[in-house]
Amino acid sequence: MRILIVDDERLASRRLEILLARRPQYEVVGVARDGEEALQAIEQHRPDVVLLDIHMPGTDGILVSRKLAGPDSPAVIFVTAFEHHAADAFESAAIDYLLKPVSPERLDTALARVRNLIYLKDAQSRVGELESVVAALRGGDDGSQEVIWVRSREGMVRIPKRTIDWVEAEGDYVRLHCREKSWLHRETLSAMGKTLGDRLFIRVHRSAIVNKRRIVLSSTTGTGGRIVRLDTGAEVRVGRSYGGALREALDQGTD
Repeated sequence: MRILIVDDERLASRRLEILLARRPQYEVVGVARDGEEALQAIEQHRPDVVLLDIHMPGTDGILVSRKLAGPDSPAVIFVTAFEHHAADAFESAAIDYLLKPVSPERLDTALARVRNLIYLKDAQSRVGELESVVAALRGGDDGSQEVIWVRSREGMVRIPKRTIDWVEAEGDYVRLHCREKSWLHRETLSAMGKTLGDRLFIRVHRSAIVNKRRIVLSSTTGTGGRIVRLDTGAEVRVGRSYGGALREALDQGTD
């Protein structure tokens, strides 16, 4: 499991680093010193678990945890010197609550709870994957060919292709933007383009694919570049080598 440590006390965070270094099944992906730094590190490293202090400068640990309510958010284990925050911690859906100085046994117990939760979700994900494969093999008329199954922390999520507004590349992943939600999916943008097909979708940039039916405006920018604006308000840059195909697609429209 990938773990992020968040604590403004260097001795406390160092103690956790030492404890985790003795456990090869865990990887510390970073150490943050306050709430804002923690949120940035979570976005950058996408850890499975956050060991989160409560009392920190600026945004405290409770506020950080409340901002981690999405399906792709990491599990939270609070690490603090104060017992009286326990109720607030568990209202924030924390997995566990550890008191400083953290003992190796309590740390192992808390991380085992997270590991069991991840295993359970992985099992649910495999069931969802098998169900989609069976439906595809049966060739039924349930529309299974027109959906994408995306893994989230709750299990497998069924996303109809037509509901995807646009897709952007994020390293070895793609992010599927669907109105007010977005989903991270482990696939390259090129592979996703093949999955989506070219009837409804078009690649407009080396890092972006858009749903043609969502485009409401195609225009140039002040610097000579080009963008497409979607009906959601999102603006997506158009690469120079994709401009011709975009114009042709807009002239033809969609079925």
